[in-house]
Formats: sequence, C-alpha cells, structure tokens
Amino acid sequence: MFTRFYAWWLQAVDRYTKAPPDDRDRGSTTEQVIWIAFLAALALTVIGIFGPRILEAARNVVFE
Repeated sequence: MFTRFYAWWLQAVDRYTKAPPDDRDRGSTTEQVIWIAFLAALALTVIGIFGPRILEAARNVVFE
C-alpha cells in the first residue's frame, strides 16, 4: 500500500517540478483563474446568505 502511494507521489513530484513545454502550459492558467473566481463567488454568496445568522449566533454565545 505504502509503495503504491510512494510511487504515485514520486510521479506527481516529477510532473510538477519539470518545466512544461509551451504548448502544454497555455490552458492551465485560465482554468485556474476560472476556479479561483468560482470559489470566491461561492464564498461571498455563502457569507451573504448565512453571515447575519452566524454573527447573531456568535453574539448569543454565553461562556460559563
């Protein structure tokens, strides 16, 4: 089990440490920007919907 994980880990490290050719590198930045924008919008939506409830619950906490 550990040997499979170790082999997978070495392949992943080799893949990410080598400089990619120009053709392979073109689409990844755009995809990452789209994911970051999506996750940021999701976080802002969750905060907008549940933010007042979270703040109200935090104000009502009583420590003994």
